[in-house]
Order: sequence, then structure tokens, then C-alpha cells
Amino acid sequence: MGSIAGAVGSQILSAVIAAVLTGIGGLVRWFVIRRLPARRTWRFSDASQLSVALDTGYIDTGRYQRPVAGLGQVRALSLLIPSLTHAYRDLDLEKVRLSAHVPGHEMEHDLLVLGGPKNNEVARRLLTAMGESLPFRLGGGEITWEGTAYQGEVSDGVVTRDCGYVVRAPHPLNPSRRVVLLGGWSTYGTVAAARWLTDKGADRSLTADVAVLVEASVLRDGHVSTPNVLRQASLNM
Repeated sequence: MGSIAGAVGSQILSAVIAAVLTGIGGLVRWFVIRRLPARRTWRFSDASQLSVALDTGYIDTGRYQRPVAGLGQVRALSLLIPSLTHAYRDLDLEKVRLSAHVPGHEMEHDLLVLGGPKNNEVARRLLTAMGESLPFRLGGGEITWEGTAYQGEVSDGVVTRDCGYVVRAPHPLNPSRRVVLLGGWSTYGTVAAARWLTDKGADRSLTADVAVLVEASVLRDGHVSTPNVLRQASLNM
């Protein structure tokens, strides 16, 4: 009986060890395949002080001005959230805010900023602070990269091609933190920037601090196709 009990105990122990090793192997595989690439995409040390700032538009209800975010920013955020949740367990989605409502102290947090300076005060302040460190300028209905102007294309009043930019860099107002800015010629450019970041942002060939200009076709239903890189530059902040 003792030998039988010993054999059974040995089999149970082996099964437990196999289960533990399988679980550890799965965890390691998840960490290597999911979490590490996602963290390379964002380069935030954690998400405990990450705030997300969407652009702010206004709708006149007839009684008051209702603040709203653009459709492109909402679509872009839906693309980005899975990558953020893979990278950070401490992500707080309560800190997704319209740019007009970002508290002053959060301006020095890690920031993910969607939308350009026209409707996003946070983007305007950060881009102004970065100044000459960036290879592109925004204005005049164009994105001008080192003297070459880029803009979207419109046919029959509908955007058919758009340009977007990605900036991943140290926070210009707080060097201990970082920022990621995504914007575009129109709202679809922000979606193109988000698609590029989620698809290519973890590439080992990219420097941590980088600016990228992309373009993408826009279909009639508003779908933004896979973006192509137009320009790319490492940043020295």
C-alpha cells in the first residue's frame, strides 16, 4: 500500500509541477509577446500618472455650449486602449479628459494627447514648448516638415487622403515624464497616426524619442487605411 500511495503522490506532484511550469511558460510568453512590445510603443515608466487629453469642440444646443471630442480622437483612442492595457495594469481610464478640462497639475503628468493645437490647448502648449526640437510645424492648413508642406486631399467635399503626425518624447514641461502626441491635417489624420503607432511603435529600430509623419487613404465610410510613412526623425530633446 505504501508503494502505491507513493506512486500516486509522485504522479500528483508531477502533475502539479507540470501545471505550474505551463502557467509560468504562458505568463512568460504573454510578457514577451504582449507586454514588452506594448511598453516599447509607449515608453512611459508606468501609467499611474498618465492623463489622456482629447481635443475640445463645442456644440450650440440653443441654451448652452456643450463641449465634445472629435470623432477622429474617439476612433484613435479605441485603437490605442488595447495597447495601453497590455502595457500597464495601473492605467486609469478616469483620466481621459477633454483638453479644456485637464487640471493644471496634470499638465506635468505623463500625457497622451490626441488632436492638434487648433482645438487642443494641451497640444498647443506642448508643441510650443518643444519649438525648434521638432522637424515640423503646423499652420496655414498644412503640416510643414523641414520646408516641405503636406496636406490631405478632398474630393466632392469628402476627405479622401489625410496626413497625421506622431511625437514620442520627454515632457517639455517636466523632464521626468513623457508625452505622446497624435494629430493630423484633419480628424482622420489622427486615426492614421494611431494606427501607425499601434502597428509600428514597438519596432526596435525606432529611437525612444521620435517624430513621424504618415499618410493614409480615407474611404467613403470614414475608414482609414493602413498608413505609410512620409517622414521620420529621431528627436534630441
